[in-house]
Amino acid sequence: MKIATPSAHAEDGFHRHVFIGLGSNQGERLSWLEAARARLQGAKTILLLQQSAIYETEPLGLSEQPSFLNQVVEVATSLTPQSLLDNLLKIENELGRVRTQRWGPRNIDLDLLAYRDCEINSASLQLPHSEIPKRRFVLEPWREIAPDFKVPKWRLTVAELFDRCEDFGKVLLWKKLA
Repeated sequence: MKIATPSAHAEDGFHRHVFIGLGSNQGERLSWLEAARARLQGAKTILLLQQSAIYETEPLGLSEQPSFLNQVVEVATSLTPQSLLDNLLKIENELGRVRTQRWGPRNIDLDLLAYRDCEINSASLQLPHSEIPKRRFVLEPWREIAPDFKVPKWRLTVAELFDRCEDFGKVLLWKKLA
């Protein structure tokens, strides 16, 4: 679902083709996703362009936890990739995210998936997100909003990565957004 249409060029200081994955499997899962999207929309340095439907997915890693709600959004931003990541971590903290165990339950998870054609491999940031080809719960909603986006590193479109994905975990349409 398209939300806003920015100018077609980065002269306005905003970079397009920036994708963020959202997930939640604790409490009022939909409310956590809504709160995260509202914080993204409320930032002067981020413009929410479009959002996928919401999908219910099996947990990855630790299977003994509730199912997730997942979604992918496209934003335009004037922030650098590292500053955007810092902003996403800040939103998670403001919403009460506590990191106790890798792949464990979480009220909110915001993952910077791709930032245009950037490839970064630092201690704090990997772009594109290194696990994309293995995560159907990311590729399914992303394919909905940007099937033809060519993901740097693999040089394949989101749709091509989805077709090659070997993760066959359940990804079920949970809610279409108006």
